[in-house]
Amino acid sequence: MNPGYPAPMQTMTRRFSVFALTLALVACGSTASPYQGMDAPVLYATATQEYEEGEFRNAAEALDRLLLSFGDWDRVPEARLLLAHAHFGAGDFLTARAEYVRFLDRYSGHPEAALAALGVCRSLSSLSPETQRDQTFTGDAITVCRNVVIDYSGSPQSAEAAEISNVMRLKLAGKEFATAEFYFRRKIWDSAIKYYEFVANLYAETEYAPRALAGIYWSNVAIGYQDLADEAKERLLARYPDSEAAALIRADGSGS
Repeated sequence: MNPGYPAPMQTMTRRFSVFALTLALVACGSTASPYQGMDAPVLYATATQEYEEGEFRNAAEALDRLLLSFGDWDRVPEARLLLAHAHFGAGDFLTARAEYVRFLDRYSGHPEAALAALGVCRSLSSLSPETQRDQTFTGDAITVCRNVVIDYSGSPQSAEAAEISNVMRLKLAGKEFATAEFYFRRKIWDSAIKYYEFVANLYAETEYAPRALAGIYWSNVAIGYQDLADEAKERLLARYPDSEAAALIRADGSGS
C-alpha cells in the first residue's frame, strides 16, 4: 500500500507528468533550428539567398550555425564577413562592428579586408546619434574612417570612408556651433567666443566656420572689444569672402 497520495490523486499526478513531458517534447521540436542537418556549402548558399532577399536575421542565424559546426570549412572567412554584413543589414550595428573587427583580426591579409574595414567605419557612423546627444561614436567613426582612407588609399572603400568622415566632422562642428549659439543667445559672451573659436579653428572646412567667425565678431562687439571684433571680421572676410556671413557683415556696413 502506497502511503502517499490516494489512488485517484496518484492517477492524476501520473497523467499530469505525461502531459508535461509531451509539451516539453513538442516545445523542443518546435525550437529546433531550421538549418539542422545542412552541411557548410548548403548553409552558406541558404544564408546568401536570405541575405539577398533582405532576411538579414535569418542569414545571420544560418551563418552562426555554419561557423559553430564547420569552423574548419575553407570558406569560413567569407562566411564571417557575410555574417557582419547581415548584422549590419539588420540594424545591429554594435554586433556588426564586432564581427568586422573579428574578421580583420583573423584575416588582415584577406582580399576583402578593405571592405571589412569600411564596415567598421559604416557601423560606427550608423551608431552616431543626434547632434544633441553624446558624440563618442561620432568621434570614433572619424578616427576609424580616416584610418581606412590611409590604409586603403586609392580604393573605392577609401573614397567612401573619406565621405563618411566628412559627414561626421560636419556633425561635430554642428554640435559645437549649437553650443556657441546657446551661450550667445543668453549673452554669455566669453563662453560663446570659446566655442565659436573651437569651430573656426578645428572645423575650418565646414559651413559652420564662417558663421563662427561672425559670432566671434558680434560677441566682441557686445562686450566692447572692438579690436578683437575687427580681427574676427578680417579673418572672416579674408578666408570666406563669398560666405553668407561675410555678406551680412558687409551689408551691416561693418566690413570692407
